[in-house]
Amino acid sequence: MSNNKVDIHAYAIPLLHAAKYPSSAVCGVLLGTDTTDGLQVKTAVPFFHHWTTLTPMLEIALKLTDMYAKKNDWVIVGCYHANARTEDNVLPETTIKLAETIKKNNGDKAIIFLVNNKQFSNLQEDESAITPYLNIENQWKKVKEPFTTNEVSLSEKDTYSKVRGLFSSSAYNRLNDFDEHVENVSLDWLNSSKLVL
Repeated sequence: MSNNKVDIHAYAIPLLHAAKYPSSAVCGVLLGTDTTDGLQVKTAVPFFHHWTTLTPMLEIALKLTDMYAKKNDWVIVGCYHANARTEDNVLPETTIKLAETIKKNNGDKAIIFLVNNKQFSNLQEDESAITPYLNIENQWKKVKEPFTTNEVSLSEKDTYSKVRGLFSSSAYNRLNDFDEHVENVSLDWLNSSKLVL
């Protein structure tokens, strides 16, 4: 069994991205390292809030992110998605296809984060607003107890309280995604992964 660790940036950025665009589906990728014990998910890079399907823009965003990751001694280890509707907690087929590509390029390892919209709208002290999925026996299966077992765990114990603080300070307004960068090239979307938390 793998021991996947998730840093606060990797947990917070998908939620901040979803908060910035609450009526849109959003997606991005997860960056980190692949160790013998499992994935070390360090941060996330926000991609889209307009176009969350497989498009030429996704290919461009992936190539640019891959170059950025290499400069930081990271690799793309997974992806995240948040659906537009609160009651929609289904993993989209396009996200699965993207994760399959990442897994193929990453030694058969990858992780998916799906923002749990119902939980996200009411952040509780010790409950995750993200549902991780791992590929087990060639199927993407949700982790039954997110971030509470060694299968997928948080690097910092106070991650949930820190993330709630980020929402109180409207930190999502400091986040830019690739869609915004395309509209205004002065916005640095890649360095959103290093957002000061």
